[in-house]
Amino acid sequence: MIILEGLESVSSIFEATVVTVGNFDGVHLGHVRLLRRTVELARQWGIAAVAFTFDPHPAAILQPQNPPLPLTDRERKLDLLRPLGLDAVILYPTDYEFLSLTWRDFLEELLLGKLRVRGVVEGPDFRFGRNREGDWHLLQTWAKERGIYAELVPAVVVEGQPISSSRIRALIAAGDVSTANRLLSEPFRIRGRVVVGAKRGRTLGYPTANLADVKTILPAQGIYAGRAYLAEQAAVYPAAISIGPNPTFEEMGLKIEAYLLDFEGDLYGKIIELEFLARLRDVQRFDNVQTLIEQMHRDVIATREITGCPLPIRS
Repeated sequence: MIILEGLESVSSIFEATVVTVGNFDGVHLGHVRLLRRTVELARQWGIAAVAFTFDPHPAAILQPQNPPLPLTDRERKLDLLRPLGLDAVILYPTDYEFLSLTWRDFLEELLLGKLRVRGVVEGPDFRFGRNREGDWHLLQTWAKERGIYAELVPAVVVEGQPISSSRIRALIAAGDVSTANRLLSEPFRIRGRVVVGAKRGRTLGYPTANLADVKTILPAQGIYAGRAYLAEQAAVYPAAISIGPNPTFEEMGLKIEAYLLDFEGDLYGKIIELEFLARLRDVQRFDNVQTLIEQMHRDVIATREITGCPLPIRS
């Protein structure tokens, strides 16, 4: 899968393409259906399958004072797209000039002119062009005029509601990571750098990795069972994860801490990913340290049961 930051070199690489356009934030099951259909058509026609997405998300340009946090950072999105069989992903550099394009200019100049599109695959909520003025009906009309194939892929419906990134974002913000994971192609993760914390966990028998520089949405405050991915070691560990303050010790600032079961070593300065599988409980204030330690022990047991990982996994 080729990663292209812009469209200037596309015509020199591909003679023709089947394209699907979207933010693909989270790469949920609805996105996967679109992307797989795009690949299927491209293989039938012997041309390139291309996902056209944006970097940064258009909302970050339109709401610079309060940009919405995404479900996935750039690296995670690409990791989720790689297994789907695409020939290329366009990470289009979003700016005001791009966002001011009319719907027709977007189709004519970018899809037809730069991408040499022969087929477009989209979902029912597809919007494009200035002020999101373009929709599926305009795309379909334009495609007929140009002799381009356009296919509408129905939304994936789970529990009576269509899957969307906004629906998943709301679930994660509420701490319901289990339900969110049923809508995603892979369980929800965050990525961050391990920094020095209070070092109190080691005195309690549960040393934690403290994460900073997380660029994505966080689950609601609480204690979670999940996994920690250490790229440099090519290893995965069960992890009991805390999002929130530490009221037992009067530390009220938000922290992201993970106790990696069975891990020994130094993670300071390393980039790790935390995967959230289930919410165990609320953040609580305990009357004494011993009660806290006893609860942490129960959290670790629950994490082992949920992850099904009694020993470190080497990949």
